Amino acid sequence: MRGLDGKRALVTGAARGIGRATAQRLAAEGARVALLDVDGEALAQATAAVGSDALALHADVRDEDAVRGAIEHATDALGGLDVVVPNAAIQLVGADDRADRLDRAVWQETVDVNLTGAFLAAKHGARALLAGGGGAIVFIASPAGTHGIARGLQAYSASKAGMVGLVRAMAADYAADAIRVNAVLPGIAETPMNRWWTEDPALREQVLAPVPLGRAARAEEIAAVAAFLACDDASYVTGALWTVDGGLTAV
Repeated sequence: MRGLDGKRALVTGAARGIGRATAQRLAAEGARVALLDVDGEALAQATAAVGSDALALHADVRDEDAVRGAIEHATDALGGLDVVVPNAAIQLVGADDRADRLDRAVWQETVDVNLTGAFLAAKHGARALLAGGGGAIVFIASPAGTHGIARGLQAYSASKAGMVGLVRAMAADYAADAIRVNAVLPGIAETPMNRWWTEDPALREQVLAPVPLGRAARAEEIAAVAAFLACDDASYVTGALWTVDGGLTAV
C-alpha cells in the first residue's frame, strides 16, 4: 500500500481481534504503531507481536483524561500522529436485548465504550493530526449500525449507528484540514468477541447461514481494508462506510 511507510499510527482496542490485526497490518506496511487497550496483559502480548518498536498504551477509552494522556504520550514518543483507528468495542451478548427488556446499565456501558470511547479517541487524535497537518481517522463500525441485522443487540446497534453519524459529520468538518475520516463495517468475523457463537457448531451454522460467501471474515481481512483507508492510496476517500461483510447486507 502506498504511503504507510514511516507513518505514525494509534489503534484502540488493539490487544486482540480486529484491533490487533490492524496494528499488525499497519506495522507490516511500514508504520510505527501505538497500541491502546484496557487489558494490560493482553496488550503486552499484542505489542510484542507487532514489533520491537511498537508502543503499548494502557488506558480505558471511557476515561477522557487517560485517553488524552495516552495520545499525548504516543504523539511525543512517535514524533506525531498520522493515523488514528478508534476500534475498542464491547458486545454484551446475553445482557443486551430488545428495548423493552434492555437494562439501562447495559445500554450505558455499551454506549460508553463503543461510541463515547470512539469519540474520545477521535477527539484527541484529531488534535494530534491537526498539529501535524492532516492524516486519517478510520473507525471500526458495524453493519448493525446501518441495517437491522443484530436482533436482540439494540444497545450495540445503536452505538454503532451513532458512530456512523459521527464519521459522516467529522468527514465534512475536517476535510479542509486534510483529515480524512472513514469507517470499516465488519460483518461476521472470527474474533474473541464472537466466541459465543464461533465455538458452538449449531450456533455457528445459524449465524453464517445468511452470509453469501458462506463463512466468517478473518480479522486480517478487516485489517486490510482499514489499512487501505489509512494509506495514501485512499487519498480521495472520506466520509465513506466500507462494508466488509461477505455480502450479508447486499441481499
